[in-house]
Amino acid sequence: MAILIYNSPACSKVMNKAIIAGLAAGVLVVGLIFSPLFSVSPLSSAQADHDTGVTRKVTLTANEMEVQVAPDNPLHPGGIKYNAMVFGDTIPGPVVAVNQGDTVEFTLTNNGKVIHSLDFHAGFGPSQALSGNVGPGETKTWTMKAVNAGVFLYHCGADGLNGVWEHIANGMYGGIVVHPENEAPAKEFYVVFGEIYNGADQGPFVGTDGKVGSFDIGKLWTSNPDLILTNGMAHKYVPAIGKAVEIPLNANAEIFKVKPGELTRWYLINPGPNEYVAFHFIAGMIDVRDGSIINRYGTQLKNDETWTIPPGSGTVVEAVFPEEGVYVGVDHNMSHVLKGAAFAVLATNDSTPDDHPAGTMVPSRAWLEENTDSGMMMQ
Repeated sequence: MAILIYNSPACSKVMNKAIIAGLAAGVLVVGLIFSPLFSVSPLSSAQADHDTGVTRKVTLTANEMEVQVAPDNPLHPGGIKYNAMVFGDTIPGPVVAVNQGDTVEFTLTNNGKVIHSLDFHAGFGPSQALSGNVGPGETKTWTMKAVNAGVFLYHCGADGLNGVWEHIANGMYGGIVVHPENEAPAKEFYVVFGEIYNGADQGPFVGTDGKVGSFDIGKLWTSNPDLILTNGMAHKYVPAIGKAVEIPLNANAEIFKVKPGELTRWYLINPGPNEYVAFHFIAGMIDVRDGSIINRYGTQLKNDETWTIPPGSGTVVEAVFPEEGVYVGVDHNMSHVLKGAAFAVLATNDSTPDDHPAGTMVPSRAWLEENTDSGMMMQ
């Protein structure tokens, strides 16, 4: 059966009116659906919904110092020491924890010999996210509103970004946790990866003959890190690998402990400055809470196995370890594992709520509600 279309002027006018009416209706429907997304300021909405009226005071110190970044083991005979830049005398800097809607008063004191500064990825606007230059011997204070929930990187911005790559690679970074209102209680841990580009490091299985290493911009330029640190040291939380042939990695390693079946929450930071982290729990599954949506705690990806964390970012991962035994958190880039990006987790019924490795405990939302003057916990 053939269909004939009579293309008269009157017919065309009717069809055009129908098309225009349909388009107008479509625009109206789309406008009704999407206009709230585009007409509400994320900052003003989040402030109105979550303002706690609490101001927390946080003090950080900047410095340059020698630190050990690899233990004495067959991969790095004699261990490796490095001329680092630090917040609070450690790589990484201490975790800062606040509740969504808090105001945070930051003070940065520069005890070093060069200019340092702070860039808070949790900040919204230059006056809140950036400290500006703080010269040797100087102190600066400013405030920031904790608008968005999640975990965010903070790092040194060097001299107005001049040299920021070196200051990050030298260890000047840490994380700020912003707890949401609807967060379930969990055992929480702070883990920060980081790269070392060391002019004195000639590769695996070669010692540095006691030399203290310093930043090598050529290795940074070619994205060739010598080590991938976990909380300031390669293989910090891995005693050994191998069963038939065991390779000792860290005789003084602490390990993470959890109870089988309990909810654990991991605040994972990747300051880079260059490499991605492909995070995975060997023998485990993860739920990822990444990003921040107004009035909701990000997105959740159930039963994921590996999650990519780009340089300059943080991810909140939740995991339940179903049975007793050893699990291993890794950057699934195998060269990164060899360079130090792994940590052991022991699921045991002997675990307690506060048996965290030093420096990895995160002040919980409940603790913060009881301690309204601070965003930091002594460990």
